[in-house]
Amino acid sequence: MKKYMHILCDTKPEKIFLIIGTFFGLLLMFITPIFQVPDEPMHLLRACEVANLVIHNNKNGDISKDILPYRKLVVKNNCSNFQKFKDIPHYTELFEFKNLNYTHNNSGYSFLLYLPAAAAIKTGSLFTENPYIQFYLSRLFNLIVWLSLTYLAIKITPKYKWAFLTTALFPMTVYEGMSLSADCINLSFAFLYIAFIFKLAYGKSRISKKQLNLLIFLSFITTLMKGLFLLIFLFLLIPKSKIKRNKYVLFILIILPVILLQAFISSNSFILIANNIDYAARKALMLQYPMYVVKLIINTLVHKTTFYVQSSIFRLGWLEIEPKPIAVISLFIAYLCSLSLGKNKINLFNIATICSVSILFVILTILLYFLTFSPLENDIIIGVQGRYFIPLYLVLAPVLQTITGFSLPDKHVLTIKAIILTVLIANLTYAAYLIIYS
Repeated sequence: MKKYMHILCDTKPEKIFLIIGTFFGLLLMFITPIFQVPDEPMHLLRACEVANLVIHNNKNGDISKDILPYRKLVVKNNCSNFQKFKDIPHYTELFEFKNLNYTHNNSGYSFLLYLPAAAAIKTGSLFTENPYIQFYLSRLFNLIVWLSLTYLAIKITPKYKWAFLTTALFPMTVYEGMSLSADCINLSFAFLYIAFIFKLAYGKSRISKKQLNLLIFLSFITTLMKGLFLLIFLFLLIPKSKIKRNKYVLFILIILPVILLQAFISSNSFILIANNIDYAARKALMLQYPMYVVKLIINTLVHKTTFYVQSSIFRLGWLEIEPKPIAVISLFIAYLCSLSLGKNKINLFNIATICSVSILFVILTILLYFLTFSPLENDIIIGVQGRYFIPLYLVLAPVLQTITGFSLPDKHVLTIKAIILTVLIANLTYAAYLIIYS
């Protein structure tokens, strides 16, 4: 056993990820029942839309009124096979097509998040009408994309490879990676985008024209993802010496059209607003009583930070499958240990940039749920889940490594790697156990 662990520890991190991620991704994919990943029913409906070339759903939608007849017809015609799922728990009333008089929660999500699942549905429909085969084929296509993009991310980042590896193999990350959820594609793209920024910022060579064009392209793609727009500001981590043109002028030239595109997409996309929520009144409240909202956000962070950390690392099902606290603690320690496997100090400006992006990422995510979901009678904002914050483990890696200032002597590196991998494999095995016996 020690021999195999030694061989594994000596393997490149991206290959380790591919080995462990493929095994446990496939295992969790097959043992996790239909619709037991958060919001999978609605993600399936959106994938069916994209499979039938409903690329964009405009904002003129209401969760309680049938004012989207074309969309309703598309969903009805192309999800009819999936009516067999109607007795499975979690929002399966969406599959009662006689009464489908409202749009679904994920109507406004970008088509890019559903291309693999949509391709699977179309491919599966060529040889079978069995909904179970089509559903698991959609999960499989998503898993392949997640494995591929995350593998590439770990490979191209010049620093923090083990932090990427550890975060990618959190049970929550693997659980989303094998699912039909849009978060699978969203997370894998976030890994890739952050890794590419790190490559430009912390790599040895200057930025080529090809790399710059690719960065611009990927930055525009972030506007079509789910809540990743702020990651564009990580561009500021790139040293001036690596860019032939003026860094800040170039940043403005990139960020302005991206902001305009983000504003256009946001203003023309359907957004889910919960029942009894007056979106306009919430915006007015936020502007008229900003301190009330600030206090609400602070109170939310005080009471919910532990939940956010736990559910970003290890909390499965519809968050009802909760592991023992020691599992989450061990995984978080493994992540911190991964930061000791390298030496990279960043300056104060970079620390400030990363912390600002991270804080805004958290606050804006919480604020969105204040505007669209959380009841006012609550003294905290509800609805936010930890999986939205998984990319921050990568974003914060340079700051945490710099602050701790701790790096291991070479003789201890293999030991720490072995401990990290043992913790990851043990907890993924534990995750499989919980899924089977929950």
